[in-house]
Amino acid sequence: MLLNIAYALVGGFLLGCVACCKNVVASRALGGEPNPQGECRLAVVIATKNEEKVIENTIRTLLTDAPPSLRTIVVDKSTDQTPAILERLSTEFANLIWLRHEGPPGKPAALNIALEHVTEDVVLFLDADARLGWASVTHYMRAFCRSKIQAVFANFGCYNTKRTLAVVLHDVYFSFAKAFVFSGLFSKPVFMTSGFFVRREVLDIVGRFDTATVVDDFDLYLRMGKAGIRATFLHGPECEIQYAFRMKEMLRQHCRWDAGWIGHLYEQIRRGRIQYVPVLGAVGLLVFFPYLLLILAFALPSPFLVTTVLPVSIAAAYGAALCAYLFYGAHNLKEALFHIVLGMFLVFILLQLTIVISSIKAFRKRQSWYKATRERA
Repeated sequence: MLLNIAYALVGGFLLGCVACCKNVVASRALGGEPNPQGECRLAVVIATKNEEKVIENTIRTLLTDAPPSLRTIVVDKSTDQTPAILERLSTEFANLIWLRHEGPPGKPAALNIALEHVTEDVVLFLDADARLGWASVTHYMRAFCRSKIQAVFANFGCYNTKRTLAVVLHDVYFSFAKAFVFSGLFSKPVFMTSGFFVRREVLDIVGRFDTATVVDDFDLYLRMGKAGIRATFLHGPECEIQYAFRMKEMLRQHCRWDAGWIGHLYEQIRRGRIQYVPVLGAVGLLVFFPYLLLILAFALPSPFLVTTVLPVSIAAAYGAALCAYLFYGAHNLKEALFHIVLGMFLVFILLQLTIVISSIKAFRKRQSWYKATRERA
């Protein structure tokens, strides 16, 4: 059995290598000759609400070295000092346009307002806490030199100054997501809307954001998938964001994400789109496979599931997660050792907990929005 576990560990690690290499190869393959129709024009869209701690840093990082042609459209619905900061910055950067959000509440509604003012060829969605400089923007914009590229999801990482347990665990969570969810190794690649580049014509095809959703990125993902449009995750310069730095906030944030996308799938199934039933089933199988194997082991007379299948499966998953973490998330030796011994198991338990809670919350007709506390940038 030990030999089987060793084989599974190595096999999982190699699978992680394949997933990570897929992202690297995609980045190298998206170059090419300049578009004969000329360079693509870009507009940046940001929705803000009470972001006084981070918004100035976000705008300065983006626009300090950017050409005047890069328009940044910010739609704001704040009650703190964010409007005053935006007003001051708009006098310094002529290409910064900020609008008061007077319509329905919520980020999707703010994004819809911003898109009404976009005339450029490509839209870059950024969250209010994101740091992406002009040099990094141009790196990803090169992907649009080839007309077949419709959407690009930029690599990302955190810039939290506090390396708390929540921040450290996020490194494992997101490194695994980059390798196996965003890469599209097993299914259509998922993406987030911060650091997301998409052609304006794609947004015209798929329609406006659903103002009732709390997961605008998953809503856009489903509509793009229905239209046969895929996004490509690229391994390149990081779009730096903030992770939740308290465990309670991390749990609440992940429950909002999970309840949002699970609720979306519930709604699609309710409308008769049964193709999403296997998706929910596959997620449940992957997340809860240790318990499912134990249940089967009690139901069957053979101990094979517990003595062989379960430890081999865990070893394979551990090897895959370890490879992804070492490639995408490792910061220092101390944190790496922590994750090798304990961190990856804690993240797996956290994922199971949030899926259970979110599956129940997803039945609510109206999901609640939750934003983690920001560190001052």
